[in-house]
Amino acid sequence: MKRVFSQVHMAAQGSLAGPTDPLPQALCDPTRPVFLFGATPPREGTDEVRAMEIAEKFVARARNLATDGYIVYDIQDEDGRTDLPRPFPFRRTLDPSSYGGCLARASGKQAIIYKCAVGDKREDFERWVDKTTKTHGHAAVNVVGGATSSKEYGGVDVPAASKILRDQGVAIGGICIAERHLTRLEAGKAGEHLNMQRKVDMGFQWFISQAIYDAAATVKLLQDYGRLCRARGVTPKKVVLTFAPCGRAKTMTFIKWLGVCVPEVTEKAILEADSPVATSVELLCGLLRTILTDAAGCGVPLGISVESVSIFKEEIDAAETLFRKTQQLLLDAQGTPWCVRWFHTGYNQLPLENGAAAPPDTVSVKGQPLRVVDISSEGAVKPLAGLQALRLAAAALAAFVVG
Repeated sequence: MKRVFSQVHMAAQGSLAGPTDPLPQALCDPTRPVFLFGATPPREGTDEVRAMEIAEKFVARARNLATDGYIVYDIQDEDGRTDLPRPFPFRRTLDPSSYGGCLARASGKQAIIYKCAVGDKREDFERWVDKTTKTHGHAAVNVVGGATSSKEYGGVDVPAASKILRDQGVAIGGICIAERHLTRLEAGKAGEHLNMQRKVDMGFQWFISQAIYDAAATVKLLQDYGRLCRARGVTPKKVVLTFAPCGRAKTMTFIKWLGVCVPEVTEKAILEADSPVATSVELLCGLLRTILTDAAGCGVPLGISVESVSIFKEEIDAAETLFRKTQQLLLDAQGTPWCVRWFHTGYNQLPLENGAAAPPDTVSVKGQPLRVVDISSEGAVKPLAGLQALRLAAAALAAFVVG
């Protein structure tokens, strides 16, 4: 099966995002933004064939999004995190590493695998890491702790899990919660920026935020983290800003249950709008504009992640629209000319036959033969002429060297 995927080029920096760019490299490079799209594994008990079908469907929908890769979440019950009743019943899912492997095979792109790193026996966690790296081929894991610090989980903890992953050559990142930053500061406690630096000292190389519905908290966190890094003389790690659209009251309840701070005026504006989901997309874009303006100069490199927290088609469609809009806003804020190129990735999945010469519209990038194509306004796929392909290949190779 041959698939078309998009890549973002940034002319001045020579950065390139796409299926041939290693995801850990994109996450760790402070000179370029990173763009991710979130996925939730299917329910526990889904067989391998069906899981692959679900992954293929997800990839088919997301193939026109210029992503660096995907995020696959580790869904937990989160018992004890809040006193509020859970708006949706908890259902166990497939292991995120296993489903991430399906996404990688379906798309040729890598995924960040979320892993709740508490409660497992050490030997069980080591087996999971071994399977994650050797069977599924993942190289990036987001390490998260328990739902609440008041509960004793036993087994490995975040520092131990992080060391096990690093010893296996896995790049690790974590989460950051802007609301927690404000509440801790108000209580006279150490802020989230100090928690982030503590994790950096453990080897964390990036952070992914909780879904954002309040710009002020995020701006404050970015400013304080950037200030801390300047004081320590270190380069801040990338912070990937997460956004999730909302079009229904029940989805809003779930978002708030997850711990996301949604100002009353924002909730009212969304739920009372003629088109709630479209309004949420525009409001979230407005929040990103505010963050980019008010946190400008803080020195913290940024990325974008978009997810849908529900299974309703309207909100899933809105997530794709939101991804495009927020990607454009962040790229425009770089002050660097950029464009989207489209690549035929079928040769990444299906190797050329032994001894077969690469077709004239195929170029080699980092040892991977890629067919270079343009997408016309009518949606037709047209191979680039040989000289164009070679020029683009040279640009791509330069991008890998510079990036």
